[in-house]
Amino acid sequence: MAAASSVDTSYSTTAAFRNHDFRVYFIGQLISVSGTWMQNLAQGYLVFQLTQSEAWLGIVACAAGLPIVLTSPVAGVIVERFPRRWLMLATQIAQMSFAIILALLSLTNTVQVWHIVLLALLLGATNALDVPARWTIVSEIVGPEDLKSGIALNSILNSGSRVVGPTVAGLILVRFGAAACFLLNALSFVAVIISLLMIRVRYPIPTSTGSRPAQQLIEGFSYVQRDALIRTLLLLAVVGGVFILPLLQILPAYADRVLRSPEEGYAAVAAAQGIGSVAAGALIGLLSARFGYRLLIPVSCVLANLAAFGMALVNTIPAACVMAFLNGFFMILMYISVNMWIQLTVPNAYRGRVLALYTLSFTGLTPFGALVLGLVANLVSTPVALMVYAAAGCAVGLWVWGSYAWRQHGRDISVPDDNRA
Repeated sequence: MAAASSVDTSYSTTAAFRNHDFRVYFIGQLISVSGTWMQNLAQGYLVFQLTQSEAWLGIVACAAGLPIVLTSPVAGVIVERFPRRWLMLATQIAQMSFAIILALLSLTNTVQVWHIVLLALLLGATNALDVPARWTIVSEIVGPEDLKSGIALNSILNSGSRVVGPTVAGLILVRFGAAACFLLNALSFVAVIISLLMIRVRYPIPTSTGSRPAQQLIEGFSYVQRDALIRTLLLLAVVGGVFILPLLQILPAYADRVLRSPEEGYAAVAAAQGIGSVAAGALIGLLSARFGYRLLIPVSCVLANLAAFGMALVNTIPAACVMAFLNGFFMILMYISVNMWIQLTVPNAYRGRVLALYTLSFTGLTPFGALVLGLVANLVSTPVALMVYAAAGCAVGLWVWGSYAWRQHGRDISVPDDNRA
């Protein structure tokens, strides 16, 4: 990593909205990702109703993550070799098709759990390309001046969708069933497809054509291996993906077994977690300026896990919503801080490959963590499994950050002012 110097971590969270193309992109993504969260909630509900098994929740989630684990490094090379907008158009059209198939299977009452597993595998394959492309295109739309704002707003978008999607899904699920949620998700892709066709990419990152794909892959791994900070941030993303995010996958079982409210309780807790995430996104600029990423990241990791531990100790919807709010707040605070530090540090030449590894770390490994969490919950109980996972997440997160901080003791590890050339 280039020699570090102090950087002004303060910024206006909404600055990127000055950019017309980003506004169009944001609206399209907000509609589409809200539909995706709507489908996620309905799919989890449907899987649990079909199987009455926490383990099957983990298996379906694992199916969605397996293609990301297997293809993310290669996907990073592809993202750097092709225009990000056209890659996203292809993935969005494919994902719309999967939602239509799931809606038709549900409407005809022919859906089986293996259908959902297969569609989850296909969805994961497209997400391996879509997620790093989505993060990269933000920098191409807003440019370096508003990059921090663009990253924060993109995270708020994802978090806000977790409020809108589950809230709407909870209402629709009770009145019309899971099929209606899947159909609405399919329709939501129209908005993002139109927005991608409308926007202009003013700050395009040149596509990579010089090295062979295999050589690019090796170079990406070598860069991460050499840079202790990036390597540590990716390891912390692994901690988040394995120990913190899997809570989302087990919420259907938690609502049914602990709260005794498989529909309203599930929607309420999911929405509370989403509201906490939005609050974190709105406050990240202020908090990063006040405390810096070096403090925010380990503290957020610990507090997110403690909030999950607290959920295991309560059995009422209001108390669970409070814990879920705190879990969502600190989970997204950690997520944005890690993402922000990576994007402000990694050079453009490696951006696609590093963000693909970040996708693998924070998103691709989540389903495998959810699978283990579901199996543990089947063996003992959902609350005990949550407590075990939360304690392990705290311990591993502190060990990863503590090891790095010890090795860097006395050195300046702040974010470089400009290392993105």
